[in-house]
Amino acid sequence: MIFDKELRAEVKIQRDAIHGLLKHHLPKCDLTKIGDSEIQLTWYCTPSNIRETLLICSMYGDWQFEEHQWESFDNYHYSTDLKLDYTSPANDVVNALMKLIK
Repeated sequence: MIFDKELRAEVKIQRDAIHGLLKHHLPKCDLTKIGDSEIQLTWYCTPSNIRETLLICSMYGDWQFEEHQWESFDNYHYSTDLKLDYTSPANDVVNALMKLIK
């Protein structure tokens, strides 16, 4: 969660731009904006296999990618720093994310 109101406002603008680009690049993915600084990306492979990923901007303005998967016997969670922050162009954030998820 971002506590600084000015930073949160700037991140929200960039998050909305990223969301628009992701809708174009990932048409089969459910995209959900969460708060001012997150986008949840969800794929349903089968009813028992759900892949959930999040693009999150940390309280310091750094973009991170998180993945969670719940299956019968294989559950995991990990986080990767994209090495980009809220001042980076939205297209750069999307490109870095696409390299991780494809």
